[in-house]
Amino acid sequence: MTQVPKQAEPASPSPAPVATVSETKSSPRNRSADNSTLDSLLKQEGFGVVKLKQQNLGNQTAHKNAPKHLIVDVEVNRVSASLMVDTGTPTTSIARNSLKKFGLVEQKTSYRVISPLGSGSNEFYGISKLNTLAMGNCVIQDLPVVIGAIPYVDGVVGSDDMQRIGAVLDCTEPALYFAPRGPSSDTSSKLAAMLQSNGFTRVPLRLTLDHRLEVACSIDGVPATIIVDTGSLATCLEKSIGIKAGIIMKRTRTVLIGSGGASKRVSIGHVKQFAIGDFKIRDADISFVQLKKAAHPSAYLLGIGELVSNAAIIDVGGLSMYLRRP
Repeated sequence: MTQVPKQAEPASPSPAPVATVSETKSSPRNRSADNSTLDSLLKQEGFGVVKLKQQNLGNQTAHKNAPKHLIVDVEVNRVSASLMVDTGTPTTSIARNSLKKFGLVEQKTSYRVISPLGSGSNEFYGISKLNTLAMGNCVIQDLPVVIGAIPYVDGVVGSDDMQRIGAVLDCTEPALYFAPRGPSSDTSSKLAAMLQSNGFTRVPLRLTLDHRLEVACSIDGVPATIIVDTGSLATCLEKSIGIKAGIIMKRTRTVLIGSGGASKRVSIGHVKQFAIGDFKIRDADISFVQLKKAAHPSAYLLGIGELVSNAAIIDVGGLSMYLRRP
């Protein structure tokens, strides 16, 4: 749940294409049978694909069924790198301790690292520019990035750049499809028709003012909004929402850690019905945190665990998410 400012020099899509594609060998077709229709449709529409890894980071306990972060192998300035795929962060970011590895120079800024968990820090973000970011045979050139303290990986692929290349993210397979010419409303319509005919429920996404992917939700009938955040392991809401819904919450030893080292103790509550748009999940265990400020939507997170267990497919370019019951 990294909080990053919008770039001082935003990445503005070039007319077309927004990225170049080299004529290299295509990705292996070792898709599962359940994924073949999605794979076939998007490849017919000119999409490329990169496989993602599901990976524990740092000292996470590697339980078999525990949610894991989505990691993509890329090349930054022609050097191999591992980036987290994070729809909860708008701007693609590079870890400060990887600057030398990629031959980057950081330009200091006055953007202080903040967290929705309520505490600031003495750390500031920097900015830089990548000559190239290559995912599979998709190459984005002259890409402005944010520099910050990012542990365990070389950086983060943010939702702005996923939208820029018309990304479709299959959270279960997992795989990231990309369209070098950018998002297409025609492709998004075909994707919607195919997925809905296969039992998926479409959930419209909105862009917040700070460029996060937001969706309407409710817990036991109490409405809220939540950020679709593949970078968060937990699904988390503010404690006041749980109180309003009459949820009995139990404190745990789990601590949610945000940007700049901010942290909050997590409580768990059992929700009879958790609705994400028109998609309803029954008997869900939801995490709750107490914030200093009454309502900070950026701390309301729909995490990767819930997304994977409900077969989420996120059309980032088309601002739609598709969910299907297990």
